[in-house]
Amino acid sequence: GLLYEMAAHLRAALIRSCGRLLTADAAPIVSSQHHLRRAAASSAATAPPDAVAPAPRWVFLGAPGVGKGTYSTRVAKALGVPHVAAGDLVRSEIKSGTERGNQMKATVSAGGLLPDSLVFEILEEKLGEYAAQGQHGFVLDGFPRTAAQAGALQAKLQIDLAVNLGLREEVLVEKCMGRRICSKCQKNWNVADINLPASEGKPAIVMPPLNPPTECFPLMETRSDDTEPVIRKRLEVYKAEAGPVEAFYRDQGILLDFEITAGIPETLPNLISTLSAAAGSNISLQ
Repeated sequence: GLLYEMAAHLRAALIRSCGRLLTADAAPIVSSQHHLRRAAASSAATAPPDAVAPAPRWVFLGAPGVGKGTYSTRVAKALGVPHVAAGDLVRSEIKSGTERGNQMKATVSAGGLLPDSLVFEILEEKLGEYAAQGQHGFVLDGFPRTAAQAGALQAKLQIDLAVNLGLREEVLVEKCMGRRICSKCQKNWNVADINLPASEGKPAIVMPPLNPPTECFPLMETRSDDTEPVIRKRLEVYKAEAGPVEAFYRDQGILLDFEITAGIPETLPNLISTLSAAAGSNISLQ
Protein backbone atom coordinates (compact mmCIF):
# COMPACT_ATOMS: atom_id res chain seq x y z
CA GLY A 1 0.00 0.00 0.00
CA LEU A 2 0.95 3.66 0.00
CA LEU A 3 2.41 3.62 3.48
CA TYR A 4 4.69 0.76 2.52
CA GLU A 5 5.83 2.65 -0.57
CA MET A 6 6.67 5.63 1.58
CA ALA A 7 8.83 3.40 3.75
CA ALA A 8 11.38 3.49 0.92
CA HIS A 9 12.04 7.07 1.90
CA LEU A 10 12.79 6.34 5.55
CA ARG A 11 15.39 8.42 7.29
CA ALA A 12 18.86 7.13 8.03
CA ALA A 13 18.80 5.81 11.58
CA LEU A 14 20.43 8.89 13.09
CA ILE A 15 18.29 9.15 16.16
CA ARG A 16 17.39 5.48 16.44
CA SER A 17 21.08 4.55 16.66
CA CYS A 18 22.03 7.10 19.27
CA GLY A 19 20.50 5.50 22.35
CA ARG A 20 17.63 6.66 24.45
CA LEU A 21 16.53 10.25 24.77
CA LEU A 22 15.53 10.99 28.33
CA THR A 23 13.96 14.34 29.21
CA ALA A 24 14.18 17.98 28.25
CA ASP A 25 16.13 18.75 31.44
CA ALA A 26 19.68 20.04 31.00
CA ALA A 27 21.70 17.02 32.16
CA PRO A 28 19.98 14.30 30.10
CA ILE A 29 19.98 16.47 26.97
CA VAL A 30 23.73 17.02 27.28
CA SER A 31 24.20 13.25 27.48
CA SER A 32 21.89 12.69 24.52
CA GLN A 33 23.65 15.40 22.52
CA HIS A 34 26.94 13.55 22.94
CA HIS A 35 25.47 10.39 21.41
CA LEU A 36 23.65 12.35 18.69
CA ARG A 37 26.79 14.22 17.63
CA ARG A 38 28.73 10.97 17.52
CA ALA A 39 25.99 9.29 15.45
CA ALA A 40 25.78 12.30 13.14
CA ALA A 41 29.53 12.28 12.59
CA SER A 42 29.46 8.56 11.84
CA SER A 43 26.58 8.99 9.38
CA ALA A 44 28.33 11.89 7.65
CA ALA A 45 31.51 9.85 7.27
CA THR A 46 29.74 6.93 5.61
CA ALA A 47 27.11 8.77 3.54
CA PRO A 48 27.68 9.19 -0.22
CA PRO A 49 28.90 12.70 -1.15
CA ASP A 50 25.70 13.45 -3.07
CA ALA A 51 23.33 11.96 -0.48
CA VAL A 52 20.23 14.03 0.30
CA ALA A 53 19.20 14.22 3.95
CA PRO A 54 15.90 12.35 4.42
CA ALA A 55 12.92 14.40 5.57
CA PRO A 56 12.05 14.19 9.28
CA ARG A 57 9.17 12.01 10.43
CA TRP A 58 8.14 13.12 13.90
CA VAL A 59 5.12 12.56 16.12
CA PHE A 60 3.87 14.82 18.91
CA LEU A 61 2.36 13.09 21.95
CA GLY A 62 0.56 14.52 24.97
CA ALA A 63 -2.78 14.76 26.73
CA PRO A 64 -5.77 16.64 25.29
CA GLY A 65 -5.21 20.37 25.77
CA VAL A 66 -1.43 20.19 26.18
CA GLY A 67 -0.79 22.17 23.01
CA LYS A 68 0.14 19.46 20.51
CA GLY A 69 -1.48 21.36 17.66
CA THR A 70 0.00 24.71 18.64
CA TYR A 71 3.58 23.48 18.93
CA SER A 72 3.60 20.77 16.25
CA THR A 73 2.27 23.25 13.67
CA ARG A 74 5.10 25.67 14.38
CA VAL A 75 7.72 22.92 14.45
CA ALA A 76 6.50 21.55 11.10
CA LYS A 77 6.77 25.02 9.58
CA ALA A 78 10.31 25.38 10.93
CA LEU A 79 11.24 21.98 9.46
CA GLY A 80 9.56 22.72 6.12
CA VAL A 81 7.36 19.61 6.21
CA PRO A 82 3.57 19.13 6.33
CA HIS A 83 1.74 19.20 9.64
CA VAL A 84 -0.75 16.33 9.78
CA ALA A 85 -3.29 16.57 12.63
CA ALA A 86 -5.25 13.38 13.14
CA GLY A 87 -7.93 15.27 15.09
CA ASP A 88 -8.44 17.78 12.28
CA LEU A 89 -8.73 14.97 9.75
CA VAL A 90 -11.35 13.27 11.91
CA ARG A 91 -13.35 16.48 12.44
CA SER A 92 -13.25 17.20 8.71
CA GLU A 93 -14.53 13.71 7.98
CA ILE A 94 -17.31 14.11 10.57
CA LYS A 95 -18.42 17.41 9.01
CA SER A 96 -18.53 15.76 5.58
CA GLY A 97 -21.53 13.70 6.71
CA THR A 98 -20.28 10.51 5.05
CA GLU A 99 -21.04 7.08 6.46
CA ARG A 100 -17.49 6.91 7.76
CA GLY A 101 -17.86 10.38 9.27
CA ASN A 102 -21.09 9.49 11.07
CA GLN A 103 -19.44 6.39 12.49
CA MET A 104 -16.60 8.55 13.83
CA LYS A 105 -18.99 11.17 15.24
CA ALA A 106 -20.74 8.73 17.55
CA THR A 107 -17.45 7.57 19.07
CA VAL A 108 -15.81 11.00 19.40
CA SER A 109 -18.90 12.64 20.94
CA ALA A 110 -18.84 10.02 23.68
CA GLY A 111 -15.14 10.66 24.38
CA GLY A 112 -14.00 7.26 23.10
CA LEU A 113 -11.09 6.26 20.87
CA LEU A 114 -11.67 5.58 17.19
CA PRO A 115 -10.92 2.15 15.71
CA ASP A 116 -7.36 1.94 14.40
CA SER A 117 -8.58 0.92 10.96
CA LEU A 118 -10.52 4.16 10.50
CA VAL A 119 -7.69 6.40 11.67
CA PHE A 120 -5.12 4.64 9.48
CA GLU A 121 -7.48 4.93 6.54
CA ILE A 122 -7.79 8.72 6.70
CA LEU A 123 -4.09 9.12 7.52
CA GLU A 124 -3.14 7.04 4.49
CA GLU A 125 -5.30 9.25 2.27
CA LYS A 126 -3.75 12.48 3.57
CA LEU A 127 -0.15 11.22 3.46
CA GLY A 128 -0.86 9.97 -0.06
CA GLU A 129 -1.78 13.51 -1.12
CA TYR A 130 1.51 14.83 0.25
CA ALA A 131 3.52 11.97 -1.27
CA ALA A 132 2.06 12.82 -4.68
CA GLN A 133 3.47 16.34 -4.17
CA GLY A 134 6.91 14.94 -3.33
CA GLN A 135 6.56 15.46 0.44
CA HIS A 136 7.73 12.38 2.33
CA GLY A 137 8.46 13.97 5.70
CA PHE A 138 5.84 15.15 8.19
CA VAL A 139 5.02 16.11 11.75
CA LEU A 140 2.13 13.99 13.00
CA ASP A 141 -0.09 15.41 15.74
CA GLY A 142 -2.55 13.42 17.86
CA PHE A 143 -1.58 9.97 16.65
CA PRO A 144 -0.68 7.33 17.75
CA ARG A 145 -2.75 7.07 20.93
CA THR A 146 -2.24 3.40 21.75
CA ALA A 147 0.76 1.10 21.82
CA ALA A 148 -0.84 -0.99 19.06
CA GLN A 149 -1.14 2.11 16.87
CA ALA A 150 2.46 3.08 17.65
CA GLY A 151 3.71 -0.36 16.68
CA ALA A 152 1.73 -0.42 13.43
CA LEU A 153 2.85 3.10 12.53
CA GLN A 154 6.49 2.27 13.24
CA ALA A 155 6.31 -0.87 11.10
CA LYS A 156 4.93 1.10 8.16
CA LEU A 157 6.70 4.47 8.41
CA GLN A 158 9.41 4.24 11.08
CA ILE A 159 8.99 7.46 13.02
CA ASP A 160 12.38 8.86 14.06
CA LEU A 161 11.42 11.20 16.94
CA ALA A 162 8.49 11.16 19.38
CA VAL A 163 8.05 14.44 21.25
CA ASN A 164 6.05 13.93 24.46
CA LEU A 165 4.59 17.20 25.79
CA GLY A 166 3.64 17.32 29.48
CA LEU A 167 1.45 19.71 31.50
CA ARG A 168 -0.28 19.65 34.92
CA GLU A 169 -3.75 18.09 34.75
CA GLU A 170 -5.66 21.03 36.25
CA VAL A 171 -4.23 23.22 33.49
CA LEU A 172 -5.18 20.68 30.83
CA VAL A 173 -8.85 20.86 31.85
CA GLU A 174 -8.86 24.68 31.78
CA LYS A 175 -7.13 24.78 28.42
CA CYS A 176 -9.52 22.27 26.86
CA MET A 177 -12.53 24.25 28.06
CA GLY A 178 -10.97 27.45 26.71
CA ARG A 179 -10.42 26.16 23.17
CA ARG A 180 -12.18 28.02 20.38
CA ILE A 181 -12.11 27.77 16.59
CA CYS A 182 -13.07 30.43 14.06
CA SER A 183 -15.82 29.12 11.79
CA LYS A 184 -14.49 31.22 8.90
CA CYS A 185 -10.68 30.98 8.94
CA GLN A 186 -10.61 27.67 10.90
CA LYS A 187 -7.78 28.90 13.13
CA ASN A 188 -7.60 27.71 16.72
CA TRP A 189 -7.54 30.05 19.73
CA ASN A 190 -7.73 29.67 23.50
CA VAL A 191 -9.47 32.05 25.90
CA ALA A 192 -8.24 30.38 29.10
CA ASP A 193 -6.18 32.69 31.33
CA ILE A 194 -4.00 30.49 33.54
CA ASN A 195 -1.94 31.68 36.50
CA LEU A 196 -1.12 28.89 38.96
CA PRO A 197 1.34 29.41 41.83
CA ALA A 198 4.06 26.89 42.56
CA SER A 199 2.95 24.16 44.98
CA GLU A 200 4.10 20.76 46.25
CA GLY A 201 7.31 20.93 44.27
CA LYS A 202 5.51 21.85 41.05
CA PRO A 203 6.60 25.04 39.26
CA ALA A 204 4.30 28.02 38.78
CA ILE A 205 2.47 28.09 35.46
CA VAL A 206 1.54 31.33 33.72
CA MET A 207 -0.27 31.07 30.38
CA PRO A 208 -2.02 34.18 29.04
CA PRO A 209 -4.99 33.60 26.72
CA LEU A 210 -4.42 33.23 23.00
CA ASN A 211 -7.26 35.52 21.96
CA PRO A 212 -8.47 35.76 18.36
CA PRO A 213 -8.38 39.00 16.34
CA THR A 214 -11.44 41.26 16.47
CA GLU A 215 -12.89 39.97 13.21
CA CYS A 216 -12.90 36.38 14.52
CA PHE A 217 -14.60 37.06 17.89
CA PRO A 218 -18.21 36.78 16.66
CA LEU A 219 -17.32 33.65 14.69
CA MET A 220 -15.87 31.67 17.60
CA GLU A 221 -17.13 28.11 18.05
CA THR A 222 -16.54 25.63 20.86
CA ARG A 223 -15.77 22.04 19.93
CA SER A 224 -18.72 19.77 20.73
CA ASP A 225 -16.46 17.44 22.74
CA ASP A 226 -14.96 20.23 24.90
CA THR A 227 -17.38 19.89 27.81
CA GLU A 228 -15.95 19.14 31.25
CA PRO A 229 -17.40 15.59 31.58
CA VAL A 230 -16.10 14.60 28.14
CA ILE A 231 -12.73 16.29 28.78
CA ARG A 232 -12.23 14.41 32.04
CA LYS A 233 -13.23 11.14 30.39
CA ARG A 234 -10.76 11.79 27.56
CA LEU A 235 -8.02 12.46 30.11
CA GLU A 236 -8.78 9.18 31.89
CA VAL A 237 -8.69 7.30 28.58
CA TYR A 238 -5.47 9.08 27.67
CA LYS A 239 -3.76 8.25 30.97
CA ALA A 240 -4.64 4.58 30.57
CA GLU A 241 -3.11 4.47 27.08
CA ALA A 242 -0.22 6.96 27.38
CA GLY A 243 2.14 4.84 29.47
CA PRO A 244 2.45 1.98 26.94
CA VAL A 245 2.86 4.44 24.04
CA GLU A 246 5.64 6.29 25.85
CA ALA A 247 7.26 2.98 26.80
CA PHE A 248 7.17 1.85 23.16
CA TYR A 249 9.00 4.94 21.91
CA ARG A 250 11.37 4.89 24.88
CA ASP A 251 12.33 1.33 23.95
CA GLN A 252 12.88 2.51 20.37
CA GLY A 253 15.31 5.12 21.74
CA ILE A 254 13.42 8.04 20.19
CA LEU A 255 11.26 9.46 23.03
CA LEU A 256 11.86 13.07 24.08
CA ASP A 257 9.91 14.34 27.12
CA PHE A 258 9.27 18.09 27.30
CA GLU A 259 7.43 19.71 30.25
CA ILE A 260 5.50 22.92 29.55
CA THR A 261 5.39 25.53 32.34
CA ALA A 262 4.73 28.76 30.45
CA GLY A 263 2.98 30.27 27.45
CA ILE A 264 3.94 30.06 23.80
CA PRO A 265 6.43 33.00 23.69
CA GLU A 266 8.58 31.42 26.41
CA THR A 267 8.03 27.76 25.56
CA LEU A 268 8.49 27.71 21.79
CA PRO A 269 12.15 28.90 21.69
CA ASN A 270 13.04 26.38 24.42
CA LEU A 271 11.29 23.60 22.54
CA ILE A 272 13.02 24.47 19.25
CA SER A 273 16.39 24.56 21.02
CA THR A 274 15.74 21.16 22.61
CA LEU A 275 14.63 19.65 19.30
CA SER A 276 17.67 21.06 17.50
CA ALA A 277 19.90 19.33 20.05
CA ALA A 278 17.98 16.07 19.70
CA ALA A 279 18.07 16.12 15.89
CA GLY A 280 21.71 17.19 15.70
CA SER A 281 20.84 20.09 13.41
CA ASN A 282 19.84 23.73 13.74
CA ILE A 283 16.09 24.32 13.47
CA SER A 284 15.12 27.94 12.85
CA LEU A 285 11.71 29.49 13.41
CA GLN A 286 10.34 30.95 10.19
